[in-house]
Amino acid sequence: MEKIGRNDPCHCGSGKKYKNCHEKLSGGIETRQKGFVVGGIIVLLIILAIVMISIDSNTSKSSAPGPAPAGKVWSEAHGHWHDA
Repeated sequence: MEKIGRNDPCHCGSGKKYKNCHEKLSGGIETRQKGFVVGGIIVLLIILAIVMISIDSNTSKSSAPGPAPAGKVWSEAHGHWHDA
């Protein structure tokens, strides 16, 4: 069977070009759906990365890493020890 070109008349006899008739039904929708799935996965990965960075930055500066060294105080604003 010979491949139908995009600009050839459609095989169904509608008188339209194949690209404006059955090509949309045969492959265009599937390709578009794959694009949406890949795009959705990329968006979810970006959101996950942003959330992970946000969680990491919030937990690293919010509390002292342990007991205070002699003559030091913890600075919540800066996230490190200062001289008392």
